[in-house]
Order: sequence, then structure tokens, then C-alpha cells
Amino acid sequence: MPELNLIEKVIALEAVDLLRNLTPDQLARVATIARELSVAPGDSVIDGKQQESLYVVLDGSVDILRGSDLLHTATQNEVIGAWSLFDPEPMSLTARTGKSGARLLRIQRDDFYDLLSDNMEITASIFATLVKRFRKLVEQ
Repeated sequence: MPELNLIEKVIALEAVDLLRNLTPDQLARVATIARELSVAPGDSVIDGKQQESLYVVLDGSVDILRGSDLLHTATQNEVIGAWSLFDPEPMSLTARTGKSGARLLRIQRDDFYDLLSDNMEITASIFATLVKRFRKLVEQ
């Protein structure tokens, strides 16, 4: 399968809740740091250790597990590991690709921080999204 072009990456990134309020131009900047990755069936994407990347599932599936308990199966356009962009602490979850493997977009924390440092409007939009999420949790 051919690698995604910039426009296809932007379309995939529109599904990321954290990036939902970004303009198409801002999403295109994020897309430039998103790398496509193919993962074989049953391989680990998140291993419970320190994570440094957010992943968007393009094709296939990724099982999210706590120990041996299946919590969720992420499929097309779903995001895994979003916390890792802001929290370097290990998470007690693992994620493995399903029987058909998966094709993912990966955004690494260091690249993300470099992008944020050069694009204040993206930073402001992401923080606004995080604050709205926090406010919603507090008000419930």
C-alpha cells in the first residue's frame, strides 16, 4: 500500500480529538511530523514502559490490554497513546496489533514539542481543548 500523502494524513489527523479545533493549515503542519508505520500481527505498539508517541490507526486493529484483560480494540481513525505527548510516566497498559496487523500514523513527543514551540496558535488551541476536557470532568 502506498504511503499517505499530506492531504491523506490531514484527513486522518482530523479524527484526533486533541487536534479537533485546529485549522486545515495547522493540521497540515502536524501532518508533516506524522510518520506512517506498519506493524506486523501480534506485535507490540505500547508495552507498558515509557511511551513517547501518539498513534492514529489507519488500517487494521490494535488491542488495548491491562494485563490479560482486553479493554478496547482500536480501529480505523482511533487514537492510542495520546497521553504520552504530555506525560512521560509509564502507563500500565499494553497495546498489540490484531490478527491482520496495523498501519499507523505516529507522532513522537519531541517532534510534537518542536512543532508547538514554533506554532503558538497550535499550542493555544491544544491547551484550550485540554482545559475544556478538564472543565467537563470537574463539572460532572
